[in-house]
Amino acid sequence: MRKLLVLLVAVAFVFTMALPAMAADKKVDLYGSVRVQTFITDTDKENNGTLFDDSGLTWALDDGSSRFGARFQSGDIGANVEIRPRDQNAPSYGGSTSTMRHWYGTWNFGPGTLVVGQTWTPTFHPICNECMIGGGGFLDGYGDQGGSTRQAGVQAWFPVKGVNGMLKLALLEPTTTIKHPVAILNNVVSVKGLPTALVLTPAGNTTGQLGPATPAQGAVPAGYTDVDTTIPAIEASFSGAFGPLDWMLMGGYNTYDIASTVTNDSQSIDSWVFGADFGYSTGPFYVKGNGYFAQNMAAYGGHAPNSVANHGFLPSLFMNGAVVQLEDSSETGWFGVVGFKFTDMVSLEVGYGQRNVEQDNPLLNVTNKDKKSAWTVFLPVQVAKGFRITPEVVFTDEGDLTVNNVTQDRGNTTRYGLYWQIDF
Repeated sequence: MRKLLVLLVAVAFVFTMALPAMAADKKVDLYGSVRVQTFITDTDKENNGTLFDDSGLTWALDDGSSRFGARFQSGDIGANVEIRPRDQNAPSYGGSTSTMRHWYGTWNFGPGTLVVGQTWTPTFHPICNECMIGGGGFLDGYGDQGGSTRQAGVQAWFPVKGVNGMLKLALLEPTTTIKHPVAILNNVVSVKGLPTALVLTPAGNTTGQLGPATPAQGAVPAGYTDVDTTIPAIEASFSGAFGPLDWMLMGGYNTYDIASTVTNDSQSIDSWVFGADFGYSTGPFYVKGNGYFAQNMAAYGGHAPNSVANHGFLPSLFMNGAVVQLEDSSETGWFGVVGFKFTDMVSLEVGYGQRNVEQDNPLLNVTNKDKKSAWTVFLPVQVAKGFRITPEVVFTDEGDLTVNNVTQDRGNTTRYGLYWQIDF
């Protein structure tokens, strides 16, 4: 894979050197960004699952957000290819070894633009500038964003001049796997029988523990491993701006069927999200906020690294007597930030948000609950053109997790340090 990366860079370099010989209407721009995280993480004993508080240092390349890319334009045809320097022998924070960020082409057909390939989806619109938690750039799972990120598919973008905005429509690759802190799970639902004693699993996971789990006894739904899709995921967004105010509405829907190879019973796993955000700026001051409500976000295809842990409960199959019963999870989240630009070199941003997930257990007639929140402080310093250092403090309260009327305090985590970024 490293040889492939070197080859891609070499091809891009040779291609650029040959540009003068190309037709005048063809243009290629190369760009990149190198980003390094240097911060300390403090966890309390409730969060790390031991008898003591703990502290650790992260001093590493942000291989998820660092990038190298090329943009191509020739008349109405365009393209963007963007890769990242992930080490194939050292999976990323989310267990991913993918090197591809963007790989798409565009066609301007007049009223709009057709986009074919993988790039940002219509529901991707974070408002928080956090970069320390896995280099995500937003606090997915703590109220920010609430949609998907980069997905392959076909999109159509239509400028709406009357509101200085954009209408985006997309048919995307449907999500049928669940993202997990260390792996991709092929079991796309949780299967449960009658619960017994409470067990904390895993004991400690500072990247977003899954929390208390209940072992099953007796009969459980069996053989639900056959996954079928019939339609692509569907997303749309509509944005606009009036003077100092900007806004966006977004929504998405993903569905797949999971069938038992033992009984041939089939269950539909439907996940969806609807949300809105706004921004207001006047002089050096700005304020931004977003909110969303959703169903089965853990199965929707939300942002890595921790879609399961970030979005609480999986859609679950319960063996209720002789009947297999599907229970969905419901989720709400919101995030807000305020910022002030002191000079062209220094600014300040402070934010807070939270998300709440609930799921019913029909066997015990109780509602399980999962709550998380976070606050952030950033002080970006523009050292030179293309070079920025950002002191950050990110505090995450992993909150209370209530399963079968038993509540567990999962403690909190504080990250503080510097984020280094050079763009070229």
